Amino acid sequence: MKELPITEFDMQTLPQFIQLAKAILPFMEFNTQQTLSPLLRAYEFSCTMNYYSRPESLRIAACSAKPHLSLNSPIQDILSDENIMNVILTYCPDNFKNILSNFKNYNKMSDLFNILNRDQNGSNSFLNPAQQKMYEAYTEQLNNLNL
Repeated sequence: MKELPITEFDMQTLPQFIQLAKAILPFMEFNTQQTLSPLLRAYEFSCTMNYYSRPESLRIAACSAKPHLSLNSPIQDILSDENIMNVILTYCPDNFKNILSNFKNYNKMSDLFNILNRDQNGSNSFLNPAQQKMYEAYTEQLNNLNL
């Protein structure tokens, strides 16, 4: 199993003993796991709610990308931010890392095509009409993905 670092969110919102309890939980008897795991999750939830009810919780905003992401942020905003991607990829399974990497590379390639595809008069010059149509259809499909 892949070792994952603790997230900044967990460091900000939870006491350290929670990580210790979660680390030892898989080694306990099943009945103990069954009893403690929901209690740990409930305690985590309680700590998170308490954290965000305090004014000093604004300090977590320092980790956020600028501009701040929302639930409706386009995937391109995430893929184009190297700091965000480096953190996110740490927690992704390999197959999802590959998908994100391919999508990110496509966005870079798309940006390059868009630059090359316009001459100084603004007319298309890099792709022939059939290639341009295929490129636009592919771009539309990728833009409509809900990852």
